[in-house]
Amino acid sequence: MTRNDKKKAPRRMSVDARKKSERQDGSRGSAAAPGKGMSPTLQAHIGRHVRAMFDEVAQEPVPDHLLRLLKDLDHSGEK
Repeated sequence: MTRNDKKKAPRRMSVDARKKSERQDGSRGSAAAPGKGMSPTLQAHIGRHVRAMFDEVAQEPVPDHLLRLLKDLDHSGEK
């Protein structure tokens, strides 16, 4: 990767649950209590993005070679 490519590459946002953060309602507080895991807000946010990603994958057509394989497996089990 060249120096210019690094400048153009999108940066990922990191999440540090220990840092104080401003919530959507404007209040401030920790993202999660120590030892308690992720906050419900963060869990919901991640869940929405994971579902959106897998919904896209589920809409993709099944490749022909996999359909043939499944058909062959069905026929091999019939006696």
